Amino acid sequence: MPSAKARDFQRVAIFLGFLLKRTSGGHEHWEHPDGRLLTIPIHGGREIGPPLFFKILHQLGVTLEQFQKLR
Repeated sequence: MPSAKARDFQRVAIFLGFLLKRTSGGHEHWEHPDGRLLTIPIHGGREIGPPLFFKILHQLGVTLEQFQKLR
């Protein structure tokens, strides 16, 4: 099952043009110039498991294969 750490999602978000807008508790809220929104949970160095992993991929607008290449 695929999983990733928050820093992997942060790296891809920056590459895709997302900008960090704010941090609230254990979550970062990102926005893309085209209006898309992204929330990344920051919980230490723990892995983000499959259900949330795929929700974040959907928010990023990339497939699993694209994410693996950009990571």
